[in-house]
Amino acid sequence: MIKSLQTILLGGILSLPLFAAAAPPNILFILADDLGYGDIACYNSESEIPTPNIDRLATQGMRFTDAHSPSTVCTPTRYSLMTGRMAFRTGFQGVFTGVGGPCMIEEERLTLPGMLQKQGYATAMFGKWHIGMSFMGKDGKRVTQGGNKGVKMVDFSRAIPDAPIHRGFDRFYGTVCCPTTDWLYAYIDGDRIPVPPTQIIDTTPLPKHPYSHDNRAGMIAPNYDVEEVDLVFLEKSQGFLKAHVKQKPDQPFFLFHSMQAVHLPSFPADQFKGKTKSGPHGDFLYEMDWIVGELMKTLEELGVADNTIVMFASDNGPEVPTVNAMRRDHKHDGARPWRGVKRDQWEGGHRTPFIVRWPGTL
Repeated sequence: MIKSLQTILLGGILSLPLFAAAAPPNILFILADDLGYGDIACYNSESEIPTPNIDRLATQGMRFTDAHSPSTVCTPTRYSLMTGRMAFRTGFQGVFTGVGGPCMIEEERLTLPGMLQKQGYATAMFGKWHIGMSFMGKDGKRVTQGGNKGVKMVDFSRAIPDAPIHRGFDRFYGTVCCPTTDWLYAYIDGDRIPVPPTQIIDTTPLPKHPYSHDNRAGMIAPNYDVEEVDLVFLEKSQGFLKAHVKQKPDQPFFLFHSMQAVHLPSFPADQFKGKTKSGPHGDFLYEMDWIVGELMKTLEELGVADNTIVMFASDNGPEVPTVNAMRRDHKHDGARPWRGVKRDQWEGGHRTPFIVRWPGTL
C-alpha cells in the first residue's frame, strides 16, 4: 500500500465514515522519532529488539508496508503532518534549533488539529513540536540569535505567540525542538515556560557510549532530566486521557503523542537499562515500545480503546551513527531491508513503519 502519512492523516480520515457516525471515534496518533522500518519486529524478522506492544497493535489493525514520511528529517515532516502541505512550499530549509522561529505554520492556515476542533474534537499534544516558535526578548521583539546566546536573551515571563495552542491544539506540554539535543532544555506548558533554564547542561553524569554523542551544550531548566523526558510525555498524555474521559465522556478527542524516542542520544530511563541484549539503543527501542503499550493500556482501562483510531508512525528513517553502530555491535539493522538512512532520498530515509488500529472498521 503506497501512502504518504499526511495523505492518510488529512485525507484518509475524512474519507472514512467518521463524522456521520453517531459516536465519532477518538484519535490517538503516536509519532516516534528516527525509528527505522527495520527497528520493529513485525517489519523485520531478523530484528534483535523485542517490540511486543507494537507487534500486537499490528495484529489488531492494519500494517502498512509501503508508507512514507513527508521528509527524511524532523521539521519538514512535522509541518506536513500538521498541515497536509509539502514543507518545501514554505521556502524554509533545514530544521529548527534553540529558540529559532517563527512557527512555520501561518496563523490562518488550517491544521489537522484545527480541522478536528471544527468537528467538535478536544485536541491535545504532548512531546516534541519542532515546527518553530517565537520567543520574545526583554524589548518585546522576537529573538533571532541562535545557540545559547539566543536562549539567554529570552524573557521567559512573556508568552509565546505561535505555540501549538495557537495552531489548533487545546492543550500542549512539551519542547520546542529536539528534547535531548538542543540549546533549550525546558518544558513549555501551553505558551509559557514555567521553569526557565538556569545553567548549561552538565553532561558529566550522563551515560557514555556510541549512542550518546548528540547533546548540545544548551541551557537546562532545574526540572529537566534528559533521561526521563519520554516518561514525562507519557504521564502528560495519560493524564489528559483520564481527565478528558471522566469530565467529557461524550466529546471525542485527538491526542498527538510526539516522542523523543528513539532520537539520539539514546538515553533510556533507568528502569529500561539492560532490558535487551542490544545495548542502550536497544533498551531505548524497548522503552518506546513499552510506552505504546502503556498508552494502549490506558485506553483499555478507560473503556475507549474500541472507539479510538490509533495510528503509529515515525517521522523519518533511522539515524546514521545509530544504524552503523547497531549493525556493527548488535547485528541489528534499523533500515532493513531498504537502502539508505535518515537524510537520504533512498527508501531507508523515508519508508517507515505505519500501523493503524480501529476495531470493527480496519
